[in-house]
Amino acid sequence: MKDSILQQILTTSSQLNKKIVFPEAGRDPRVLHAVSHLTSTGAAVPVLISEAGSVEALADAENIELPDDIRIINADDKQGLKERTVFFEKKLSHKNPTKDQILLLAKNPLMIAGWLVATGQADGAVAGSIASTADVIRASIRTIGTSEGAKLVSSTFLMELTDGRVLTYADCGVVPYPDSEQLADIAISSGETHRKLTGQDPKIAFLSFSTKGSADHERVDLVREALFLAKKKKNEWAMDGELQFDSAFVPDVARRKSPDSEVAGQANVYIFPNLDAGNIAYKITERVGGATAIGPILQGLAKPYMDLSRGCSKEDIFYAACIASVLSDS
Repeated sequence: MKDSILQQILTTSSQLNKKIVFPEAGRDPRVLHAVSHLTSTGAAVPVLISEAGSVEALADAENIELPDDIRIINADDKQGLKERTVFFEKKLSHKNPTKDQILLLAKNPLMIAGWLVATGQADGAVAGSIASTADVIRASIRTIGTSEGAKLVSSTFLMELTDGRVLTYADCGVVPYPDSEQLADIAISSGETHRKLTGQDPKIAFLSFSTKGSADHERVDLVREALFLAKKKKNEWAMDGELQFDSAFVPDVARRKSPDSEVAGQANVYIFPNLDAGNIAYKITERVGGATAIGPILQGLAKPYMDLSRGCSKEDIFYAACIASVLSDS
């Protein structure tokens, strides 16, 4: 029997020995339990950020025994604070921040995590069990920045269907109403995410309520323009649009509606025209279709910084770290 996508990601992560930083380790017991599981399985090498001994105190309270050699960064450490101050002064010089503003950034655990990743001291970061998505994205952009060619941060969900197939849905969590250029950017980032995590070549469907001219509307025009822009950047990839979901997913429908398409009926990456559609679709696929939803997975960053739901479990945090590990290796 084929392993689930999460088991495949865990197996790959365990071979990589990547350093993943946790800025909320001193404030959320779920994070420390996930960290304990990471160390016991060897799935990743955790790096923890502590504020005034918070990690050690929480570990004692939760009866969690951390390895003696685990790296714990003190947010108030004078030498580290000096290094981070210099980093943020250079990084944000174009905004002319005050010394007090720089100091606040240099002491912020989310920013410290991003600094560690940006400077190569860690390979990825995982946060959001306490912090909001907006704060996590803000920290990631100010420290790590976007990847080459990407202009925005977006998100995907891996959807593992009951028959074992794995699809990528985007954007389901970040960009509400992308314009055509942003939609093209989301598609390319999503294709890269799908390739890195599943090992499959992306076959990208730009979704709409129209299939190949069956309707005319400005929203359909936006999807067509997005496909055009994406193909200019990644002409070697299989992408098509505009396609209705059934045309993209069901081979028999694809043969009738779009017989000449190299994507229709076999798409594995689904690009929704807006956040309404993407968010609704992944929840229907999960709740009605019985799929396993894995995410959100932030993408478009130069290095991985994973965002968690504030209702996440310790298992969610564990696997987010494994995903960050795999993404950092590609």
